[in-house]
Amino acid sequence: MEPMLPECTIRHLPGGVNVIIDAHTHIYPDIVAQKAIRTVIANINGRLNAHTTGTFDSLLDSMDAAGVDLSIVLPVATSPGHGSGILGWVKEYATSSPRIIFFGSVHPEDPDYVCCIRQMKESGIQGIKFHPGYQGFPADSKEASRVYDEALNQDMTLYFHGGYDPSLPGCDYTSVERYAALLKDFNGSKIVLAHGGGYGEWGKVLDLLGDKKCYYDVAFVLESMQRDEHAAELFKQNEDYFLFGSDSPWRDQKKYVEIVRNSTALTPEQKEKLFCKNVQKLIRL
Repeated sequence: MEPMLPECTIRHLPGGVNVIIDAHTHIYPDIVAQKAIRTVIANINGRLNAHTTGTFDSLLDSMDAAGVDLSIVLPVATSPGHGSGILGWVKEYATSSPRIIFFGSVHPEDPDYVCCIRQMKESGIQGIKFHPGYQGFPADSKEASRVYDEALNQDMTLYFHGGYDPSLPGCDYTSVERYAALLKDFNGSKIVLAHGGGYGEWGKVLDLLGDKKCYYDVAFVLESMQRDEHAAELFKQNEDYFLFGSDSPWRDQKKYVEIVRNSTALTPEQKEKLFCKNVQKLIRL
């Protein structure tokens, strides 16, 4: 099977940025999108707004409004066997637009995880998303390590939810401490920690992860990171490892693009790294 890789459409934007890649978005199958959006909002007691309807087409509309060239969609396999279902769904949509890049997902308790990961690789999928909180396993568990090893052996990127999740109070499966332990075993691997490594805990991220040279995105937390001195220092020390991400539909892509584009704290070179250069170390365009 030919790899399902997008062709990048070059734009010329202010500040010398040619391409904008949103490395962190979510969509759902059309038939369940409305229900999925309602469920996520309910899980956080209504303290969240959706900026798309959660469908493939609504993400493309959002990208058009924001001037985003490419978006990476990050599904999550919430049960063993779900990874194969996600792969089937991805195959249905993957050739619908070259502007959408799908990652896959697999549950660490899936007895067929090796086969699932290799099928993803054969289908051109370049990375795997994990949300240990939703999937019910500690990020640094030995059982999960075998899954990480297989994916990394296939030259795939591991993309993790990072830090506290307000919809999962009391869950420590995605704690900064667990990622510090994980990165001791996988130092130098293609690993991304979403939400700047840990929502609101950037002092701890800086202390425990700041020298690990993993990747981070700014999805959902860009506004908060702007106001946090530890986050600013984390970015300063790791500007070659930060990715632009919105967490759409839970944040507005257009607003996030404008925050970065209009920032006076970032140089044109830093904006280009954030918008497109850094993520191209992890995916082929």
